[in-house]
Amino acid sequence: MDIKFQEQESYDINNEGLLFQAIVDGKKVTCVVTREALWEGFSADQVLSLEAAFRAGQDIIQRAAATLIAQGAPEPVVIKRAHLL
Repeated sequence: MDIKFQEQESYDINNEGLLFQAIVDGKKVTCVVTREALWEGFSADQVLSLEAAFRAGQDIIQRAAATLIAQGAPEPVVIKRAHLL
């Protein structure tokens, strides 16, 4: 399974959290990292924007997403705080 992540200029944010795309074997897969995971994991004081928190923890978040995708998580792939520990 070939899993890649493309850099995006900006990210969509909804009620669940911040959305980003993985490319899995050439197909786009939507991922979302929850607001709680971003706030608790990368900006406990909530000073950073969700996008800034995502960029601060992007490598860790993408590794967690890749693991969930490889394990067969349904789309959208939801990354929670527990996945980042």
